[in-house]
Amino acid sequence: SRAPDSPDAMSDPNAVKILIAGDVRGNLASLYKRVEAVNASSAGPFAALFCVGRFFGSAAAAAGEEEDGADATPTASDPNADIRAYVDGTLTAPLPTYFIDGLPHGREFCRHPEGVVAPNITFLRRAKVYEIHGLRVAALPGRHNPLAHDDESQLAATTAERLGEYRAADVRALRQSNASTGIDPGGVVDLLLTSEWPRGCDAFAATAPGHAVASAAAAGSPVVADVARDTQPRYHACGAGDTAGGDTAGGCHYAREPYKNPRGHATRLVALASVGNDRKERWLHALALLPASRQPPSALQQLPPDTTRSPYDARGGANGGSTDAASGDAANFAGVRWEEPRAKRARVASQVRTEPLKGDPDKTVYVRNLAFRADEGALAEFFAQCGEIVDLRLGRDAESGRSRGFCHVAYSTAEAAEKALALHETTFYGRDIVVQMAKTEEERNADRDRRREEKRGRPPPPPPGGCWFCLSNEKDTHLVASIATESFIAMDKGGVVPDHCQVVPVEHTPSFAALSPSAADEIWRYLGAVRACLRAGGGGAPVPENAASPLDTVGVPGERGGPRELVAFERHLALRSKGGNHMHLNCVPVPANRARKARKIFEQAAKRLGFEWEVVEAPESALDLQTAIASHCGDGEYYAVHLPDGTVLLRKIGRGEPHWMSFGREVLGHLLGCPERTSWQNCMETEEKETERANAFKASFEAFDIMQG
Repeated sequence: SRAPDSPDAMSDPNAVKILIAGDVRGNLASLYKRVEAVNASSAGPFAALFCVGRFFGSAAAAAGEEEDGADATPTASDPNADIRAYVDGTLTAPLPTYFIDGLPHGREFCRHPEGVVAPNITFLRRAKVYEIHGLRVAALPGRHNPLAHDDESQLAATTAERLGEYRAADVRALRQSNASTGIDPGGVVDLLLTSEWPRGCDAFAATAPGHAVASAAAAGSPVVADVARDTQPRYHACGAGDTAGGDTAGGCHYAREPYKNPRGHATRLVALASVGNDRKERWLHALALLPASRQPPSALQQLPPDTTRSPYDARGGANGGSTDAASGDAANFAGVRWEEPRAKRARVASQVRTEPLKGDPDKTVYVRNLAFRADEGALAEFFAQCGEIVDLRLGRDAESGRSRGFCHVAYSTAEAAEKALALHETTFYGRDIVVQMAKTEEERNADRDRRREEKRGRPPPPPPGGCWFCLSNEKDTHLVASIATESFIAMDKGGVVPDHCQVVPVEHTPSFAALSPSAADEIWRYLGAVRACLRAGGGGAPVPENAASPLDTVGVPGERGGPRELVAFERHLALRSKGGNHMHLNCVPVPANRARKARKIFEQAAKRLGFEWEVVEAPESALDLQTAIASHCGDGEYYAVHLPDGTVLLRKIGRGEPHWMSFGREVLGHLLGCPERTSWQNCMETEEKETERANAFKASFEAFDIMQG
């Protein structure tokens, strides 16, 4: 089937065809001349025209003072002469026309409470989601004034409305409207209209923007960026706003590559220049949209090949902080996660709700496999599409306040809960969520008791006789460099670099996630010790600080080299035919100058193979990482990469899904500049050489060994 909004969508009889224009600034003659021509062409007819940016001309611009970098409007005596002919009925707009920025210059025309200016010309004067020709259209009228945005006084409200400025209350109203409006409450917004550019919208763009675009993006509104991030529209159209100036006079055109939203679909941003601008920048855009409400989620989530990461997901909001510019005082955990100081984690934990969930169990659903960054607000907006929510409880750690990856949603009716079950395996924030009817407390207790009984009566299976990692099989024990109580370090038999080692549990355990708390903690300490050793210039094969190759070792026993970083990876595959996987964590030293590129090269490799990483920000303990793995991957197979800064990249491997067995070695081989060493068979040595490597690592690691002191 054809992807939504594809180039041939103009011929789709079910699509709604619309036109979008940039700042009109009173120049209706040029606007409608072009609109009539396009409407009469083979691309037409069109259902509506939406105008972003300033709609009316100003006396200052008409007098040549170039307010906000605008182009001159129709006449010096009356900058809005064009529209008067439409207001008095002399002329009629060729298409139903909707605009969002009419004040203060159009005050005399914008007195009607419903926004009617003239036949076929309407001012969308309220921040809300409108239903227009079957499309869900979100409008944020006006412009941002940072000095008045958060002022909740009546005087501020009156002044802002008169000057055409939106406030925090308007942004809240837009969000609430999105969750409750019309045919598809809480559904996907088809089109977002703003006068201003969203700040930072060029971030992560595949094509580097020119100076004009970069300047306009940097000067854009942080609030508009937050609104775009939260409403997640399929299209976002904006005008020049008040950001244009200098070489961007009259605005500029920018069509950003689509970016992926947490709900799984793509957003396309289109910024348009002023109508009739002298620099011939594009100011009219045609779209054919099949409303999201008429499409299954799977159709919406077909991503174009040039889709990028969202420009708004890196900083907890485009305003550079973790607090939403319009969120008020409500608790917001979305940007906290693991990087916050202990004091802030304690404060967040104090806000975790502990009272019983409201609502009836037979009207409540249980949702798991949630992304950690999905907070209560995002969940409420998503699940409100099914009906009225009585209560929503996101599972959070009682001490840290971190999401545990599951929630309960209580509805007012059983029908709403039934609709929520239809969201099972829908992609939300990049994950396929699991939605089930919630169990009663009695059922949960019975399940818990049954699991305990099963665990007590189940003897642990004996380790397979051929497992290379089991010490009891006495295979290649000369490679062992350190032994602790429940784990040990052994050199890799054919390492990517000479001091490539592995941290392994003594017990035959399939994965880090399945380790006992004490074994996981010990391996975590080993990981930290190896990291400290490498940063101090140690390791079995130290490398000079400015070495051309990671294989150019110092060559003098006991001498330290330049600081290196640790990249570790774990591949958990069931390997049932071989007696089950024995967990081992590959630890590969990487020179500091190359380590900075580690995340980028792993992300590029993932993109080449068609998957995305789940990012776990620097877990502070083994338990933190085990919790993250369990939340994202359950008890299934997975791949984990530990980056130099402590960040962990996770990938869940689905049942029957193929996985590149030598993935970690291949990627690190390219990062280190030695792709010929990605196959361990090509790196085999004699037992004498292997013993030398183990002894060299043992001597260098001794001062950092967790068993010392």
